[in-house]
Amino acid sequence: MSDHIVYNHAAVSGLSGDIATQAAQLMEIKDDVYHITQSLAEFFQGQGATAFFDAQQQMLHGFDDMIQTVSLHGHTVNTVHENAINTDQATQAFFT
Repeated sequence: MSDHIVYNHAAVSGLSGDIATQAAQLMEIKDDVYHITQSLAEFFQGQGATAFFDAQQQMLHGFDDMIQTVSLHGHTVNTVHENAINTDQATQAFFT
C-alpha cells in the first residue's frame, strides 16, 4: 500500500484545457444555429413568426446556459488543480 497520494498534474491540466475547448466549440455551434434559424425567419409571418422567434430565443438561451456551465466547470477544475499544487508545496515542509 502506498503511503502517499499521487495525481497526474498533466492529465488534470489537460482536462481543464479540453473543457475550455468544448465550451468554445459550443459557442461556434450556437452561432451556427443562430445563423441557420435566422435564415428561416423569412418563411414565418404573424403568430407563426412570433412562436418561431420565441422558440429560437429559448434555444439560444439554453445554449448560453450550457456554455456558461461548461466554462465554469473548466474554470473550477483549473482552480482546484492550482490549489492542490499550492497545498502540496505549502505542506511539503511538514513531512521532511
